[in-house]
Amino acid sequence: MSLLLSSAALSLLAVLAVWLTGRRDPAQSPLLTLVSLLALLALPALAFLPKMTVDLPALAGPAREAAVSNTVSWFAMAWAGGFVFFTLRMAADFVFLRRWRAQSLDLSDPATEKILHGCRQQLELCRKTPVRLHPGATSPCIAGLFRPVIYLPSRSVVWPEATLRMVLLHELGHVARRDLWTSLASQIACLVYWFNPLVWWLRSRLLAQCEFACDAKVLAVGADPGSYATALCDVAESGARAPSAALAMAGQASLRERVKRVVGRRRAKRSLLVGAALLLTVSASLGLSVVRVSPAKLAVAGRAGSGDSNKDFGRLWTPELVRERHAANPFPAD
Repeated sequence: MSLLLSSAALSLLAVLAVWLTGRRDPAQSPLLTLVSLLALLALPALAFLPKMTVDLPALAGPAREAAVSNTVSWFAMAWAGGFVFFTLRMAADFVFLRRWRAQSLDLSDPATEKILHGCRQQLELCRKTPVRLHPGATSPCIAGLFRPVIYLPSRSVVWPEATLRMVLLHELGHVARRDLWTSLASQIACLVYWFNPLVWWLRSRLLAQCEFACDAKVLAVGADPGSYATALCDVAESGARAPSAALAMAGQASLRERVKRVVGRRRAKRSLLVGAALLLTVSASLGLSVVRVSPAKLAVAGRAGSGDSNKDFGRLWTPELVRERHAANPFPAD
């Protein structure tokens, strides 16, 4: 139960920190959101650290403690059921991704390879990333943790060279930033805390921030803002149909805000508030993991010198014992 309360408190603190820093600039770095989710994932492991016990007066007897224990058991069973369900769904997403690749066609014409090579040089990427066409894709996307693959819709064969270049730069930007691993970490956090809507909100916010950060990286390597904004609008017209385990170019972030930032060349603000929120989140995760609340036993001490009273010293007085003492005859000799 203490782990549940700690995770709820930390997720609430993380949401407030991300929301407050995002009010001024929705394109803030995803670092704060990512660290918050990683801290939530680390809470079960941090639970094994040495604890500082805080004793609180016991306000209930054994019957109440048994009821709480029963509630915890039911919650554990419900959590296990939800965890298994979402784990199976995640596994199904990866199986669907393998079928998605099997249904795609390799796009290795010389013109595309030349553009792809130039994009890799701009982003200083050494590893080759294959490009494939998929008839069911409506938006460019990238998938694959160890061997990333760029998937393009069938209509991409008629795209102008400038649009294709911007799309490939964006998808390779996700590879350079390792956003697929970031997405996986947030997905695992949602598996563990599937019952917490705040964690799902953090994941959604993280994916949007990754899109903003990827746009900024593409512009930083010399992409033309006008061509890139045009490519964003062209891609967004057809929606973002892609596997759940992939990152689509027309993803979570607001298209209007992305285009405004691209055309206006606005950079994400790095305020002291972000650093303070990051430090506070990490400190809170450590603090919540090392504090353990323990109910203290209420004892009634008898007077010194009384044998019967000394027997009662340190005894936990429950409602049953109190009623028994009141009903007892104070003068048994009579």
